[in-house]
Amino acid sequence: MSTIAAFTVPADDFPLGHIFDSFPEITIEIEQVVPVTDAILPYFWVREEPVEHVQTALEAQGALKSYTLVDDLGDQGLFRAEWDPAVEGILTGIIDADLTVISATGTEDKWKFEFRAEDTTQIAAFQEYCADHDIAITLEYLHSVGARTDEGAYGLTPEQREAVLLAYKNGYYETPPETNLAELAEELGIANQSFSDRLRRGTRNLIEGTLDVT
Repeated sequence: MSTIAAFTVPADDFPLGHIFDSFPEITIEIEQVVPVTDAILPYFWVREEPVEHVQTALEAQGALKSYTLVDDLGDQGLFRAEWDPAVEGILTGIIDADLTVISATGTEDKWKFEFRAEDTTQIAAFQEYCADHDIAITLEYLHSVGARTDEGAYGLTPEQREAVLLAYKNGYYETPPETNLAELAEELGIANQSFSDRLRRGTRNLIEGTLDVT
């Protein structure tokens, strides 16, 4: 059974971490990560900073073999980068463990990675690599992917899944919350009560589908 794991890593332990020294307010989001034998070729968004400023910082990054600006939207840009396989680090650990990167988001303080693995030995191999190379990782959560039902993964309907993910990605579960039910409902264009019901039922189904509540 496949496994989902999330780790946090100090910003400096990821190749793009140096950018936060110059631009502490930006957020970097990995758009797509494709593991291959000797490199990872990701697309990543850099948000909250004029693109030309970020390009100057990227040119000074030794871990990047090359990069291309794909979309320039002014205060955010989509880049495609080829990493230098000669520079060992967390990306090498991801390749060696044959992990699939579901998502990765970086801020001034840390990076958060969510991985999918075919079995837990891959997660253990990644942890061992990081320990051997003095990369400080913290395991946030680890769980097996549950069986699907007719409604979807963990019994969530598509609408419930959308509500739960939107709340999570917008910081509703942070302390203090970074958004509220009214703002989330407005983003989906539905009534506050409708969104609240979707989120409550989705959370209930998620708990029942992932935890032993018997």
